[in-house]
Amino acid sequence: MFERVGREVRRLKAWWLFGHSRVYLFGPFTVINPRNIRMGRNVAINHDVFLLGRVGITIGDDVVLSTRCMLLDAQLDARTVVAGAPVYDDAPITIENGAWIGAGAIILAGVTIGRHSVVGAGSVVTRDVAPGSVVAGNPARPIRHDGPEPRLGR
Repeated sequence: MFERVGREVRRLKAWWLFGHSRVYLFGPFTVINPRNIRMGRNVAINHDVFLLGRVGITIGDDVVLSTRCMLLDAQLDARTVVAGAPVYDDAPITIENGAWIGAGAIILAGVTIGRHSVVGAGSVVTRDVAPGSVVAGNPARPIRHDGPEPRLGR
């Protein structure tokens, strides 16, 4: 009974935050500035996912956000911190249809994750990921490519 109530509460939270109930929540998560986040259909959000939403995050259809992954569309510019006047370096993040973001992965500002790509657990993605690619590591690097010809990252 309590399981069913919890599921219903999560469904209502998804509808309230993202405007539709085709987002599947599997535990508590954090969204800052939900008005700057565009969510596709059939998206799975697992435990402790963090979405910043400072300037914009777009998540396509059929995306999986695994446990404790973070999408950070803003970061401090290190040069300005040293100078004593911190400035945010922010840019939108796009996660295209069918992508899978592994547990504990961090997606940084300005990155696009291509269609049907996989980001390995614990990876830090600092550059665009080509469609159909598998990336892993810190910083994330391609380890396999099954899609069309890769495009150059930033």
